[in-house]
Amino acid sequence: MTSTRLLLAAACAAMGVLAAGCRDHEEKAPQPDLRPVADSAPYLCDLVPEPELRRVTGVNVPLNARWDGGQTDNGLCLAQADGREAPLGIDWSYNEGEKILRNKQEEWSHDTHHPLPVELGKGLAVVIPTAGGIARPNYVIALFRCGNRRPWLSIDFAPVVRGRDAVRDMVDFMRIAQSRFGRLHKCVPGAS
Repeated sequence: MTSTRLLLAAACAAMGVLAAGCRDHEEKAPQPDLRPVADSAPYLCDLVPEPELRRVTGVNVPLNARWDGGQTDNGLCLAQADGREAPLGIDWSYNEGEKILRNKQEEWSHDTHHPLPVELGKGLAVVIPTAGGIARPNYVIALFRCGNRRPWLSIDFAPVVRGRDAVRDMVDFMRIAQSRFGRLHKCVPGAS
């Protein structure tokens, strides 16, 4: 706000006046961008489009994404942000997919969880109830087929901006991540 607008807003507030002149000078909050998630480079952790994660979550600080070691049969990647917890985490493995998925289903049996579309394999999406105490409350996991293997892949990320459908965003991120996973691991993703 300019200093003139600040003074006018303060004067209107002090007088308790809601006259048309005072309302005209109130600034409106920007509207959230509610467009669906799209596949666009560059990618965080090779699988999630960075511009889309930023748009969906409102994260505007520099991110440093790094895989924890080699990715022969599993991988863990966090997109770190200075001064805060990582707003994105990705985990995958070719091992124990049924067990991992069953554990997650049991873990969230009392929370509202959403099944994934069949073409993404077996899995679920959940918005973990939190009062800001969890850095990445949006969690989606899928067990799918990729060539002759059955990897599982999970994505968890920061809260979405007000007005967005977090479940829809999780499904869209999973669709993109599976497609990218297939390109990187030279296999064709499909339902499990």
